[in-house]
Amino acid sequence: MRTEEVFRPATGAVPTVEDTGAGPAGPPAERSPYRALAANLGVNVAAPLLVFYGLRAVGVGQWWALLAGAVPPLVRAVVTMARTRRVDVLGAITLLLLALGVATSLLTGSARFLLAKDGAMTGAAGLCVLATLLMRRPFIASTLISLTAGERRAKLVAHWQKSPTFRRVMRVLTVVWGVGLVADAVVRIVLAYALPVDAVPLAGNLQYVAAFLLLEGVSRVYGRRRSVVARITAETAARA
Repeated sequence: MRTEEVFRPATGAVPTVEDTGAGPAGPPAERSPYRALAANLGVNVAAPLLVFYGLRAVGVGQWWALLAGAVPPLVRAVVTMARTRRVDVLGAITLLLLALGVATSLLTGSARFLLAKDGAMTGAAGLCVLATLLMRRPFIASTLISLTAGERRAKLVAHWQKSPTFRRVMRVLTVVWGVGLVADAVVRIVLAYALPVDAVPLAGNLQYVAAFLLLEGVSRVYGRRRSVVARITAETAARA
């Protein structure tokens, strides 16, 4: 899973608790989550594959083709940060790891190392997500609040302050995404060294889609249970 995009607000990948005031993930302008998902898959799945296999078809070496395939997601990550004028800790770590990975690959010239770099970045991102459990707000709660504005944002803040159930849901979902990313990283690194180099980009991107959909599905099912939503609403109202 490409960490430089999965955690950006524009991706629409963050799970929601819909009936508690956290609608589909997206910026305050109510961007369609389906449009965001299509953009995410286009930049992070289709574009790198087209670049890699297109360059390979015309005889470009594996290492250079892989490096070129990483450009579209990187450009979008930088543009997103420039547009929002905000560099969060996770984004900064991701870009730092990307730079270190490319620099090391330049020294080693290893295509497999360049492929395994994605796994290392995903693992680091997963550990950062888990580390937020020790902070005032876990990753999922902070992300949901940062993606909203106005009345919806106020509802989320109120739920976090007044509902123990909401806080537990946010922490559980943070664990789900953190552990999921670490597991994804392990598989990605194994694939990088077990499969033929030319097969790894396709296999890795199929894994990305599968992991993305699995984590999103689990998050939505868990967070939107009627009993949980009712309990969160009642707890918040009781302390209004």
